[in-house]
Amino acid sequence: MHFTDEEQKLLDLGLQYSMQKPTKTTWENLVIETERAIKLLDDKLQNPFRIIAAKILKQLHNTNNHNATHTKDNCTP
Repeated sequence: MHFTDEEQKLLDLGLQYSMQKPTKTTWENLVIETERAIKLLDDKLQNPFRIIAAKILKQLHNTNNHNATHTKDNCTP
């Protein structure tokens, strides 16, 4: 399989980069799935894991909003 120079540069950046910015629906699904997983835990563990999950989700959201997200429009060939 051969990639164009633009595609190869994007692949070289690593897994944290994507071609498009996550949508609101993507974030909503991530939150819903996280809560679903937390509800499977013992009752005493749920709140501590909610706090941890909230911090991580906030960090991910802030990272995606503040870092340059690579799209087809702003990648240089």
